[in-house]
Amino acid sequence: MLLVLPAQAAEVRVAFGHSVAPFADAQDGTGIEVDIIRAALQAVGHTVRPVFMPSARKMLALRNGEVEAAATLSPQDGPDACFSDVYIHYQDFAITPKGRYPKGLRLTDLAELRVVAYQLATHHLGPEYAATVKNNPRYMEQADQLSQLRMLFGGQADVIVAERHIFEHQLKRLAESRFKERPFPVDFMPLFKPVAYRVAFKDLALCEQFNAGLSRIRREGVLERISAAYLPIVKLAQPAASEPRP
Repeated sequence: MLLVLPAQAAEVRVAFGHSVAPFADAQDGTGIEVDIIRAALQAVGHTVRPVFMPSARKMLALRNGEVEAAATLSPQDGPDACFSDVYIHYQDFAITPKGRYPKGLRLTDLAELRVVAYQLATHHLGPEYAATVKNNPRYMEQADQLSQLRMLFGGQADVIVAERHIFEHQLKRLAESRFKERPFPVDFMPLFKPVAYRVAFKDLALCEQFNAGLSRIRREGVLERISAAYLPIVKLAQPAASEPRP
């Protein structure tokens, strides 16, 4: 395979959501997504500067030229970009107070409950999910995922929709905060298939360079070493064996 090298090395500003640690941590600019994207672009001669913002702003920032790339997206987020190869999967859950729904939940149950999801969940969890919550007046999405936990533990939500490792990171934040809401045991309802994420680029050549760099770090074992450093996250983020990879 020929490696697509840039004509000139550049600093690439990459937009990440500000509430998706430990995948991308705004506090220290690290995380498995940051490490993967940085390694892939470094493999083709570029450097990365993470820029953190609400998830809903990432495509707008890309269109406006505030950043050259935006992470954790998929093609339905916007037609006017080049979307890279898949570089990570998230596994989302419906998270509920432990024991409240002893028979479990079906996706259709979310049409009647107080549901608080992460920003852009209706874009990423598929048309069936979007149709289910469309007419639910008690459905909402939060840019700050700590707010999801506060609403669950404060009795303002029956269900929150979140990736498990993001939930656990925010749980630690809540426990260390001065907020009045206190955590209690929860159930993780596996209602969703793994979500494949890509990086969006405005520039086609940069997109192709990223794909070449991603292939290179996978071929040379760099991607495996990054994954090993975040093993609990990666194990949960991968699609089930029965699910075809995008």
